[in-house]
Amino acid sequence: MANAEASFEVTTRAIRPGGTASGVTAPVVTAPGVIAPGGVAPEVTGPEATVPGDTAPAATADFGDFVKDDDEELDLEEVAEPWERYDAEDNRHVFYPIFLGELLNERYLVEHKLGFGGGSTVWMAFDMKDKTDVALKVMALGEWADNEIRIQDEIIKKVQDSSRLVIYTETFLLPRDDGRCHRVLVFPMKGPSICTLSLKRIPMAARMSAARQLLVTVANLHEAGILHRDLSSRNCMWGMTPIDNLSKSAKYEVLGRPVKQTIPFDELWKRGELVSPVKVPDDLRTDEFYLCDFGLAKKMGEQTTQSGLPPWHYCSPDRLHKHEPSFACDMWSYMAVFSMLYLRFPPFPTFLKGGVVSGMVECLGPLPEQWKDSYSYRGGLDSWYDQSKVPVPKRTLAGKIAYFCPDSEPVERELVQDIMSKMFTYDIEKRLTAKQLLQDPSFRALMGRYGC
Repeated sequence: MANAEASFEVTTRAIRPGGTASGVTAPVVTAPGVIAPGGVAPEVTGPEATVPGDTAPAATADFGDFVKDDDEELDLEEVAEPWERYDAEDNRHVFYPIFLGELLNERYLVEHKLGFGGGSTVWMAFDMKDKTDVALKVMALGEWADNEIRIQDEIIKKVQDSSRLVIYTETFLLPRDDGRCHRVLVFPMKGPSICTLSLKRIPMAARMSAARQLLVTVANLHEAGILHRDLSSRNCMWGMTPIDNLSKSAKYEVLGRPVKQTIPFDELWKRGELVSPVKVPDDLRTDEFYLCDFGLAKKMGEQTTQSGLPPWHYCSPDRLHKHEPSFACDMWSYMAVFSMLYLRFPPFPTFLKGGVVSGMVECLGPLPEQWKDSYSYRGGLDSWYDQSKVPVPKRTLAGKIAYFCPDSEPVERELVQDIMSKMFTYDIEKRLTAKQLLQDPSFRALMGRYGC
């Protein structure tokens, strides 16, 4: 799983952990007993001990490169979590410090970084027991870990087909010096998350297959009464060809050598490092498509709701106007992911005055007048609710499709526009459900054009 807050090609700050395994039907949960903080790996461990030419013991082995100058330090700062997240005095949701070469739970040798998000850091590790690569989602202190464990257990019990959901396989605790503990979730490795650069190199047939796989997955979740609440490109990822059989040095050749820096915090209670994330090459990507990260998920009808929203590009306008989470919110977010897969860009720009909501209004027309004064954030504009306004022609759905896909056939453009218009509607009662969209004639026709 190369996403984990959990995308595995997580190279932006806007990302979040999560991750799941194909075909997992029930978790194998280790006893959540408190263990000693991760130690350094023993002298002989993992594949490094048996690879010809690699004679250095794990305790002194190569685990990446420390930054050499200010430029490298600034580059690392762009892709690593803020070091302040390790300061327990200033953060209620403080991170747990990890370093490359650390052995966690006497089993998992940390070899690389996968990403980070608001509630966790995610690491690539070698499972010394099962001899396989895994993703470790190390949760920040706080309620996120409990919610994710609870909802994933619910998914395991209620969702009939979880083959495209990234579900934890084990869990354990890491204690801090003050006695509090961080929850760690163990996930199978998956591939990179969606990003505009990689999408340019992925055939449309593979992207439409991903769109259909994701829709089936969302339908299965909703059928079980579970809202995801954070459908976005960062939580959707491709499959990845396993590289468990490679030595650590060979993995670094494939995924890029880690660039790291000791966490620059004088009073840090244990050793830890800021580390650049992996970069999964195209030839390791497979066409399986997965959904991860259930930190915000909830059962429909539950009274308590974990605070948080999807990234702005993927958040429905009703949620931004204090409406309760619903299946319809997930479907708006799904269509935003679909737009990324088809157009290779988010559906609504954020550079306009007023941000993404202004982008919605220019594309779809004014928001419902009754929503005025219920916008949850600063920067709202009265013009959003002016019922005399009309969409900007070049920024309508038809205009976007023509601009981003100039070589597509007219009949295909009409299919895509029809699909998007049924989902990008302010009226939540009119948005199709996941099951309805799977049976929609335009969606079926588009998928049929690509053999999906």
